[in-house]
Amino acid sequence: MKVYCYDIGKGKNVSAGEIKTDNLGRQYFYKKVSAKHFMVKEHGYGIQEEVLQRLLQERISTIIIKTKTTEIISELYDWLQKPVRNYGHGSQRFLGGK
Repeated sequence: MKVYCYDIGKGKNVSAGEIKTDNLGRQYFYKKVSAKHFMVKEHGYGIQEEVLQRLLQERISTIIIKTKTTEIISELYDWLQKPVRNYGHGSQRFLGGK
């Protein structure tokens, strides 16, 4: 199921990723990114705060970010420990990974 959120900088709803189900029936959040999504200032990738809150509400704890060369697997708890930032595209949290 695709997940959308409002991007203030673009003035429209954008795709934030997908909620998928693995072979054991567990749900996780999956986001495919490119090099342009890497936030150098934060040394990582961002997810909009409204998406993280939705994942929390739906009890989805695993987040997978797919880059060109690897998958970064993290837990929602790790994201919620980071501060909320806004660089013009709405409130986001960033988690490191190269």
